[in-house]
Amino acid sequence: MAKSARKTAKSARPKSGSKPGSKSRPQPQGAAGDPKAALRVALLRMAAAGGWRDLSYAEIAKDAGLSLAAAYDAYPSKAAILTGISRDIDSRLFASLEEDPLDGSVKDRLFDLIMRRLDILNEHKEAYAALSWELPRTPQEAGCLMFQLHRSLANMLEAGGLSASGFRGAFRIEGLGAIYAWALRVWLKDDTADLSKTMAELDKRLGQVDRWLGMARRGRA
Repeated sequence: MAKSARKTAKSARPKSGSKPGSKSRPQPQGAAGDPKAALRVALLRMAAAGGWRDLSYAEIAKDAGLSLAAAYDAYPSKAAILTGISRDIDSRLFASLEEDPLDGSVKDRLFDLIMRRLDILNEHKEAYAALSWELPRTPQEAGCLMFQLHRSLANMLEAGGLSASGFRGAFRIEGLGAIYAWALRVWLKDDTADLSKTMAELDKRLGQVDRWLGMARRGRA
């Protein structure tokens, strides 16, 4: 990555440190006494150990230490647990902004938001790797997760200072989704301690969009 890109990446990372797990990211809540948290943790743990497609709802409930009745009251299906995981990631991501607010340009803020999200995913990377491979083979659950991710991307745009409403908002959500997908592919193979390969790819993709928008604005002028 060029020197200017490294400078951008460094300035856009959470201020408390460059490594995943920095204190600017809110820590996961314990599962003790919280059936929803217990089910989320159990699904991720079991997906990492044995995959997703053959994982049954009853097995997840048992691993979480819950009866089927208690599990159903918390999340009524595997898809619901997946959606709950995504919502929990969103909650932790946006809570981190209270301690460590975003700054810089829109590009910097979006970079920061996506990297914070990937830092959270990094806690259960093996599980998300299994899900990324097997979820497309279970369309119902994949569809539920994609619907929730669409909401997450819209909220990230709003937090970054861009409206997610109307036709322009829909276009921005699709664009951010494509950038996030590129970053996610690199992240899944990124073996660096500070996710430097992922940061480089994300900075590159956001830079391309930034330059394209700049040319579009000049063309209209």
